[in-house]
Amino acid sequence: MPKVLAAVTLPINPPASSPVLTIPQIWAGLIIKCREPQQFVAAMSDCRVTSETETQIMRIITIGKDGAMGPAGTELQERIELTKPIQADFYQDNGTYISNIVSVGPEETKDLYMTFTFSIVVPEGTDTQAEYANTVTMGLETVKHTIEVVRGMAKEGKL
Repeated sequence: MPKVLAAVTLPINPPASSPVLTIPQIWAGLIIKCREPQQFVAAMSDCRVTSETETQIMRIITIGKDGAMGPAGTELQERIELTKPIQADFYQDNGTYISNIVSVGPEETKDLYMTFTFSIVVPEGTDTQAEYANTVTMGLETVKHTIEVVRGMAKEGKL
């Protein structure tokens, strides 16, 4: 099966963002994203965590609308490998792999970045250039939304 490979990165604390997020806050937000992805990813309508350890979460997600993840109503099993405090790797039972990574720039305390990488299995005959463009657009929107949700949780004292 062919795959579409892409990676997108956005700054977590651009100028004028408030509050300035820390790595522990971002990590807490990513753990919530693993357990309750529907707050972060528009395509997901439901999630059931089936097991959890300090380094791994097993879950079943339900796709809420037709799109790159599959038709609405599709259930996918995911294994999430956690590398505290910087990385969550999502392995879907269809062969797709997604990684959420937090990295630092020269000013470690506030110069933080969030990168999502995608290795998406697509059906034979898929226009992979178009799917790549869609993945980049969707990825940037999802990274931006994830940062916004985590920042909102920080403002509300939920992290």
